[in-house]
Amino acid sequence: MWRRRLSTCISAAKSTRLLTEKKWDALVIGGGHNGLTAAAYLARSGLSVAVLERRHVLGGAAVTEELIPGFKFSRCSYLQSLLRPAVVEELELAKHGLKMLKRSPSSFTPCIDGRYLLLGPDNKLNYSEISKFSQKDADAYPKYENLLESFCKFMDPLMDSAPPEKMQRIASLKARMKDNLHKSVFWGHLMQRAVAMGQKELLDFMDLLLAPASKVLNNWFESDVLKATLGTDAVIGSAGSVSTPGSGYVLLHHIMGQTDGDRGIWSYVEGGMGSVSLAISKAATEAGATIATEAQVSKLMIEDSGRVSGVLLAD
Repeated sequence: MWRRRLSTCISAAKSTRLLTEKKWDALVIGGGHNGLTAAAYLARSGLSVAVLERRHVLGGAAVTEELIPGFKFSRCSYLQSLLRPAVVEELELAKHGLKMLKRSPSSFTPCIDGRYLLLGPDNKLNYSEISKFSQKDADAYPKYENLLESFCKFMDPLMDSAPPEKMQRIASLKARMKDNLHKSVFWGHLMQRAVAMGQKELLDFMDLLLAPASKVLNNWFESDVLKATLGTDAVIGSAGSVSTPGSGYVLLHHIMGQTDGDRGIWSYVEGGMGSVSLAISKAATEAGATIATEAQVSKLMIEDSGRVSGVLLAD
């Protein structure tokens, strides 16, 4: 259980005393959606937390700003899908104003000859659209989607688990034994799921993780327009191409996400992507975190032992 406390969001330029007179359990540098999420969970665990954001607005990459008078834009990130469902549920982001609008259709690919490919969450529409280019591909597409969904289900526990890191400090024998037991359980469950997949599916999974996306798509489909459309998920956010080894994982990564329980469905966010950060910041402040804007951190204050004891602000 965690107790709800007074919400606090301040401008550091006006309230330096509030920041400097209190001893904080944790300081989070940067008020992007990841930093705000960390602050929310730390505050919910009972720690005193301050978030220090350099800019006048929260959000980092997930930010909405009025670039032209009267018009607001998502400046960097533009769609939502990879925000983990557990975070949405545990931080009650819907209650804090997060509203996601599913994309339908999800893609439109025009061709020089006047034809086009339209894809979305409607399976019948997808079959009809893909059939315009290849009946074979239309029949293969549902099987392709089902296989990738099974891979995503395999990855879900990994995405939501703490990594089995090596203990970085001298610990008691009891603590080390507990840590080793935790790692054994973690890897045991992982191996159990891998065995349950079967040899062929496991090999297909490893091939997808390591191979170029072009190889994966060529193995499944013959239509260039379909392969080009699906291949965009393998290059977005990377500096590689569909022929780059490992781009198959990027393809899978963009299918892992979900919106309101529907896997692989990307959504717009009402109010722009800044609404994601705003909802998380509300959850953090409700849990007791203090969020300061215009609080630029110039350096960490590091003791001789290597322990960080605080930060020095630009002012």
